[in-house]
Amino acid sequence: MSNFSEYLKALRIDKRFGVRELGREVGVTGMHISNMEKGKSLPSPALLAKLAVALGTDVDEMSHQANQIAPEVVGVIHGQPKAVPNFLRSAKDLTPEQWEELQKQVDAMAADNT
Repeated sequence: MSNFSEYLKALRIDKRFGVRELGREVGVTGMHISNMEKGKSLPSPALLAKLAVALGTDVDEMSHQANQIAPEVVGVIHGQPKAVPNFLRSAKDLTPEQWEELQKQVDAMAADNT
């Protein structure tokens, strides 16, 4: 949990928010923010998304730091219980450049579906 607590505190300080101010911004108490920064608690997925917006950071990075999986990602995994793990096993050795190319292809396919 310390990775997330340190990450949250660093983001908050970088954005020049006090704990109470950040709490008000995301609809929780300053004490709740303080407890997360001390590693005493983790945010719910909904709070995590609000924190990412308030702090101007990527929700996926914040989810990673909190060791959480976003609910919409869980839905994809549950919807494709065999395909997703098989895909990830197949793709585990891709280079960063190959992952970037794969992301572009997926983005293009998703745009075609809209």
